[in-house]
Parts: sequence; structure tokens; C-alpha cells
Amino acid sequence: MLRQLLSHPLARGVDIDDPRTTALRRDIIQEKAFLRRVYEEWYNWVRNCLPQCGGSVLELGSGAGFLDQTIPDLITSEICFYPWVKTVSDACALPFKNGTLRAIVLVDVLHHVAQARLFFAEAARAVHPGGVLLMIEPWVSRWSSFVYSRLHHEQFDPRTESWEF
Repeated sequence: MLRQLLSHPLARGVDIDDPRTTALRRDIIQEKAFLRRVYEEWYNWVRNCLPQCGGSVLELGSGAGFLDQTIPDLITSEICFYPWVKTVSDACALPFKNGTLRAIVLVDVLHHVAQARLFFAEAARAVHPGGVLLMIEPWVSRWSSFVYSRLHHEQFDPRTESWEF
């Protein structure tokens, strides 16, 4: 009941796992000035942290985001097709040759990767020496723990002993 009351009007009644939900989220982020500014702040931080060496920058799990508006020639990716995504790929089987990327960026994505160790090995393979892996992940605080454990649709256990699920 509370989840329904707190949900955005555009998203009410839409299955969270339906790919159309991502398009709705994209619209919501664009229309809410405060939320858009939060993303812009993150994206500027990411851009400023990127190494200036050669190679492409891959964003894994581009989803509803718009990092490609901040980083020219960004390779956007997702696990399913969206019109604004350049490549469909699995984080654990990246379609890039060894050492060809200067960076891989994930914004609110790592906790969705079922085999995190395999992903890290794959990222290390695809990013060239001097390249980086940049991630922004949810912060676990007392407030966020309450939200994640009671209102969020995904399992949340900060005491877990494994990255795999």
C-alpha cells in the first residue's frame, strides 16, 4: 500500500520488471529537476575522473540514464534493447577485445550483477592498463536500510557474506 502511494503516477500499475518501466524512469528523471541535477552531478564527477588515455568508455546498465549527454562517444549498454542504447551485452561477457576500453562506468548497477567476481575479472580483461572502473552504488545508511528493506522491490541484506546471488 505504501509503495503504491509513494510511486510516481506514471509508474503506478506497471510491472517493475517490464522493460517499459525503464523508459518511464527515463521520462521521470528528465522531468524532475532535482533528480536530474543529482544525476548531472554524478555524471560530471564521472567525466572528471576518466583517464585521458585512448580507448572507449563503456557504460554498463545505461538504463534510464543519460550519461551519454555528458561523455561524448560513450558506449551505452543494457541487457535488453532500448532505442537509446548502443549495445546489448552481459556484464560477465563483454563484447570487447582485451585491453581496448579506457573505462567502464556503472551507476547504480553492480548490485544487480549476479556474478560480481566474474564481472570484475571481465572488466580487468577489457580495460587497458591505466584505465579505470568507476562505480556509483547506493549508500547504506539507517534511512536507506529502512527504505531498501521495506519499500524496495529487490532483496536487501547488508550482512551478506557473498557478492554472488
